[in-house]
Amino acid sequence: MSLARPLVRRVPLGACRAMNSSALLVQTPTSTNNHLTPRRPPTAQTPRRFSTARTALKKNTRGGRDAHHDGEHYFSKKDRREPPSPHSAAAAAADANNPDDPYDFTKFDESIKHAADSCRHEMTHIKAFSGRVDPTAVEGLVVTITQGKKEGGGGAVGEVKMKLGELAHVAPKGRELILTVNDESFVNHIKNALLSQMSLNPQPVPSMPNILKIPIPMPTAESRQHTASLVQKAGQKWLDKLQHIRASQMTHLDRLSKAGKARPDDCRKAEKKAQEKLDRTNKELKALIEKAKQEVVQS
Repeated sequence: MSLARPLVRRVPLGACRAMNSSALLVQTPTSTNNHLTPRRPPTAQTPRRFSTARTALKKNTRGGRDAHHDGEHYFSKKDRREPPSPHSAAAAAADANNPDDPYDFTKFDESIKHAADSCRHEMTHIKAFSGRVDPTAVEGLVVTITQGKKEGGGGAVGEVKMKLGELAHVAPKGRELILTVNDESFVNHIKNALLSQMSLNPQPVPSMPNILKIPIPMPTAESRQHTASLVQKAGQKWLDKLQHIRASQMTHLDRLSKAGKARPDDCRKAEKKAQEKLDRTNKELKALIEKAKQEVVQS
């Protein structure tokens, strides 16, 4: 029994070149009866070639010759940030505080804030001294210290103003305040300030001249009413101050409108906004004054 040999179909040489070597039909036997079945040629693919040439990188078009490549980062002129000049900072500050801008409330806000803070401080000071032994009642007292005298008795050469809390330590003891003065030369200045500003008569300790005792009298109905009247008087002073601030702001806006530096509509809107700010602060201070009066009367 002889085995069937695979038959190969011969193709002319010219046809092989035209069809490429991958386009040849190869026939293989499928059975022993010598029937041949054509085999489908593989799909032609572009051969992959290896190259030893160096890979070309894309040209940097951002910075040209000014761009610097260190292997990791690229830097160009566009990426560099120069520090702001002081002239530009000054111009920005001038724009932020433009006096011809009707909506610039910087000075107005500072004025009403200063008035409100001063009113609160004065209310606290009056309440602290309404018959209660409170060190804060005298610690904020301003003491004037004179240095030397002019020839011929014409007054002091120099004056220094300091708070009493910086010159002495204040501590409560019963119905008294004990002042321990840092320097004995400040004792007379402190006594004069307490007597003239608060009608208090401190008594020095004989054995220790740098210590003063301030007796605090018991509050009476008359003293409470007197303190309440002081609260009302001090509060009204700061309420009037707010009205003066409002009048100054309205005059400024009217001047801008007449000079043509701002539109009348903008000035009217700015007036309305300023009035809202003032009404809000005015309401807060009135509530603060009434609360301080009640605390003084009920103390």
